[in-house]
Amino acid sequence: MEEQTGRIGDAAGLVWKALERKSEGLSPTQLKNKTELGADLLHQAIGWLAREDKIVLLGAGKSLKIALK
Repeated sequence: MEEQTGRIGDAAGLVWKALERKSEGLSPTQLKNKTELGADLLHQAIGWLAREDKIVLLGAGKSLKIALK
């Protein structure tokens, strides 16, 4: 379990770094391409950052963007 938590934490760091350069935010697809994470690990990383209150979700559906707070 601890190994999986470490992988998610590392993935959250990759997502954070990708978002740092994009103040307008990125779509989940753009994040997936920039970080090269699989869909499951990407969503876990986004959840991690959301739980830590580090990101904001802008829009909805196909226009969803994720940005740092």
